[in-house]
Amino acid sequence: MDSYDEVTTPHADQLQRGLISHCYRMLGSITEAQAVAARSSDLAGATVACLSQAGERPLPTDLVAASDDPEGELHQLPEVLWLEPIPDGLTDGRPIGLDLVAALQRLPVRERAALILTDIEGWSPSEISAAVGLLPADLARARSAFNPAPAHSLTDAGLLAAYQAAFEEYDVPAITGFFTDDTIWEMPPFTSWFRGARNIGRLISTHCPAKGPGDQLLVPLKANGQPGFAVYMRDPTDNLHRAFQLQVLTLTATGIIHAIAFFDLTLFETFNLPDLLTTLPKTHQEATPTLHIGRAGKHHE
Repeated sequence: MDSYDEVTTPHADQLQRGLISHCYRMLGSITEAQAVAARSSDLAGATVACLSQAGERPLPTDLVAASDDPEGELHQLPEVLWLEPIPDGLTDGRPIGLDLVAALQRLPVRERAALILTDIEGWSPSEISAAVGLLPADLARARSAFNPAPAHSLTDAGLLAAYQAAFEEYDVPAITGFFTDDTIWEMPPFTSWFRGARNIGRLISTHCPAKGPGDQLLVPLKANGQPGFAVYMRDPTDNLHRAFQLQVLTLTATGIIHAIAFFDLTLFETFNLPDLLTTLPKTHQEATPTLHIGRAGKHHE
């Protein structure tokens, strides 16, 4: 017979991922979600804790209109508590896309909780009322205000590999070829955001620190059920690639329609990613450089 640990660990892991995912939908922060889930024993208790501390975590598209000057100054609000992505390894397999979580964040917290508990957790109105005191009116208000973007879960390995290669070559025309005229590019904590391949290309050409091939290295990741990349930028002072941003992408059959570049470097640790990459010299047996991954101290400009 299996040991006690072998029997209970998978269930405990599933329970923990469920609590983290629920708290993340409520709070929009993986950091806060993990903290609340760690001190909660069930969904009702986690919901009560979230109700007491939840606010609104926006994306730039929630705050201002699209910028029409991608070559101009980029404005930022570092004091804003921004929406964060969640690593796929911490999710419970139910709807958790960034557009959905962003739409939940626009709801008042009671309405947000009622909608999540009903539509994602499958609770009845009477169960919700008994456990956390939410009323049918909370759910009705939530349904009338909830307006997420259409869900997309497409992953195209060929497109993603080509996109990665284009970034690593710093080939801006190739990069913009993956975007449509309606693609949105946003990058908290910057409030400036841009629409359309042409504007995104001008933004990258003007503001990206990369100068040429090899300045950027991309490591694939999965967040919110969506593909993405950890981007490392070469530091010319020591020729090392340091953590730069996390990109989370939304794909459709026509290409990338939404890209969010998160500049919060604490997210690298959340995603169990190093903050330093070192490209080692080629060997006689290798056609490409070997990538050594390691941790380094925090880098400050």
